[in-house]
Parts: sequence; C-alpha cells; structure tokens
Amino acid sequence: MRRAVPTILILLVTVAAGALEVSRGDIRLTLHENSARFSIDLLIDGEWVSLLYPDDPRTSALDVREDNRVHRMGDSGRFRQFVVQREEEVGFVWTSATLRVEQLFRFTRGRTANRTDALQVVVTVTNTGEHALSTAVRLLLDTYLGERSNVHFATPTTPRFNREARLDPGPGVPYVTSTPDAGSGYGLQLMLFGEGVTPAEEAVLANWKRLTDSAWGYAADENRNFNRLPYSINDSAILVLYTDERIEPGQSYSVVTYLGNLSSEGYLTPEAAALAPEHDRLLVRLTQIVARINALLDEADVDPVEVERLQAELDAISSQVRGR
Repeated sequence: MRRAVPTILILLVTVAAGALEVSRGDIRLTLHENSARFSIDLLIDGEWVSLLYPDDPRTSALDVREDNRVHRMGDSGRFRQFVVQREEEVGFVWTSATLRVEQLFRFTRGRTANRTDALQVVVTVTNTGEHALSTAVRLLLDTYLGERSNVHFATPTTPRFNREARLDPGPGVPYVTSTPDAGSGYGLQLMLFGEGVTPAEEAVLANWKRLTDSAWGYAADENRNFNRLPYSINDSAILVLYTDERIEPGQSYSVVTYLGNLSSEGYLTPEAAALAPEHDRLLVRLTQIVARINALLDEADVDPVEVERLQAELDAISSQVRGR
C-alpha cells in the first residue's frame, strides 16, 4: 500500500494506548479506539503477520447508509462511540439520535483448522428514531498481501485478479482471498456467501483510493488495474455491499460475515468452534497429514524438508495425546 467451554486455547487481552488487543490461538484482533477501526494479525512461524494494510488502520472502514446519508463509522460527528468487551465478544458500538450501530467480533476457526484462526463479524443497525428508514451496510477492506506478487486476489473460480472486477457472491464465489503468493499457505479470506453468512449483494475489487472515495457503489472496469495515478500505485482493496432494508422504529438490520486465514471449506460458527473437543481437532489434522503422506508416496521427488515438517507435526500430536 502506498500511502466458555473447556479448551486449551489461551485468550490474551492487552490494553495499549488507544487500543484493545485480544488474541486467541493464531489470530489477534486489535480495536483502535481513537480511529474506531480494527486490524487483524495471524501467527505465522512465531511472528504476527497483518492480514490488512498495517501502517494505518483507518484505510479500512465500515459505512452505514441511513436513507440518503452515508456515515463512515468513527468519522461521523453524529455518533457517540464506546467499546464493549464481553466474555465471548468484543467490538464497537455507536449511537446517534436515530441509530445504534454495533460491530461485534467473535473468535472461531476454519472447518479443518485445529486452532483459532478467524473471526465472525456481526454488524447490527437498530432504528432508535421515531420514523421508518432505509439502511444498508458496506465494508471496505484495505488489503496488501497480494500487492508485491501482483496476484492481488483469488476466488474458487479465478486464481488471479490483477485488474478491477465485480464479483457476484453465490455458491460459485463464496469467498475472496488475498495472499502473498499462490503457495504461501496463509492469507486473508473474506466470506461472501454460505451457511451462516449474510449473502453480499456484490463485491468489488479495485484501487483503494477509488473505492474509499466512492459515494456507495462502484462500477468496476476490467480495463483498469489497481493504480490511480498519481495518488496510489498498485494499491488494491475490497468493497463489499449488502442489500438495503427498510426498518421500522425499534427494528434491526444485521449482516454476518467471517474474516480469517485461508479455509476453502469456510468457518465454524463460534458456538461450534467452542464446543469442538481438542481431540477432534487433532484428529482432523492427523487425517490431513496422513493424506499428504499418501500423496508423497506417489511422487518421484520428495522434498526432505516437508518430510521433516510432517514428522515434527506427528511428534507434536503424539505428545499432546500422551499429555491428555
């Protein structure tokens, strides 16, 4: 970018100046109270790697439309803001004379992961005024992992996007990813469709400056790359828009999605992730390792480094089982 149940998972909470950090398993969520933004990091080989643009969390944003007025949460002077921290969720709450907006996060994991590596994100807009209103939500994520390799994004049907694109969320495009390269094994995944996910109306991949300056929707042009000269070079982002809904006084409108590490099979609900016993998670990983070993037996050239890594994982699983 140019500009509570029995579990062996450990929850760490750190309060820094103007920020609340909460980590569990392999993922860390930071709520930046001064800017009303969030950032997420993934634990890779003992180091935290940011899944969103790390230098300025303000470049990602939540926008809420109230009739014909668009509020960028954290920037609008119409709202009071506070942070909530409960046993199973943390997040932001904003209140105005007519709206209550919540953006709450809960920890979960990919369906085949054995450690926490994702977040459920729930945005709820409640009409606290006296008249019915039309509302909608859009989420802007300032990605950066794919910028260096020029493989900015991928979906299950398209392995590489290096130009603007409009995605039609559905069974064929349930998510979009941003990774350092095709073989990295980790990255950011955003769910657009699927079980427990609010279907996005559309998702747009484009230059960050163009998306953040857009009034609401954005018409993608496949002839444009991710540059906007001279303001931003090779600078990509995702804009996700959800359908409008008219809500009466006292009624609410909610959007649910998931953000986390790569997971082609999607994510468990937080409730399911919390209930899954640790031995089930170990069994899932053991099954994956055995499948990989069987595949290696059919390969002519076997990488000894991968063999050592698989052996180390087997040893670690064995130690955990013996220690239970």
